[in-house]
Amino acid sequence: MKTRRQSGFTMLELMLTLTILSIVLAVVIDGISMMQKRNAVEVSKVDLTQSAREFMDQIVNDIHQAGYPSFIMFDTASFTAPQSSTDCTVDSNVACGLVSLTSSDLQFEGDVDGTGVSEVFIELRPIGGPCPCTIRRGTEAKSAYMLGNLPAFYTQVDNVMNTTVFTASLTDGTPVTLPANHGLGNLGNITAIGITLYVKSADPDLQTGLYPMVTMVASAKISNVQKY
Repeated sequence: MKTRRQSGFTMLELMLTLTILSIVLAVVIDGISMMQKRNAVEVSKVDLTQSAREFMDQIVNDIHQAGYPSFIMFDTASFTAPQSSTDCTVDSNVACGLVSLTSSDLQFEGDVDGTGVSEVFIELRPIGGPCPCTIRRGTEAKSAYMLGNLPAFYTQVDNVMNTTVFTASLTDGTPVTLPANHGLGNLGNITAIGITLYVKSADPDLQTGLYPMVTMVASAKISNVQKY
């Protein structure tokens, strides 16, 4: 009788094949994991940049409305008191522009949303750090603020790492020493406000263990020729 030769894999060949397959799968899985980590970091950076940019856009637009409407836009007969024609603090319909400015806090008056003059506050908390800090914004109608009502504050940006957020300059670019307020008499000549934010991600880079940082810088021109 003729014997039929049987074909197949030996145990050694099978073990070698499984070993190679395991190595290939390990490389593929590691690549997918690295890609997911990289994607998570990029998404975090995009979200961080977006939130900081939205804040910058809003505050720049708000600052552009500081001092509007001014007393020169009204008939003096419409003011609540005769001295209102030279003093914007007396009438709630008139915006005084900048009220006070420090390296971490900004207060100004202006019609920022078309509903009348508002008292606007942009504040870094805690004052002077330690950071991470929070930038918050609050507004209140000037008429209510004059009666003693305080604004409600809302968080704008978390994980801010710098305590010097605001700078100021004159028309020729000369820096203004802060703080600036009515008592110091150095508010009226300010024509531009600079805003700088260093924002740290809440989540670390899974590859390096470092926290991604985003830097946002903006400058806003301001019409701030007012009498107090």
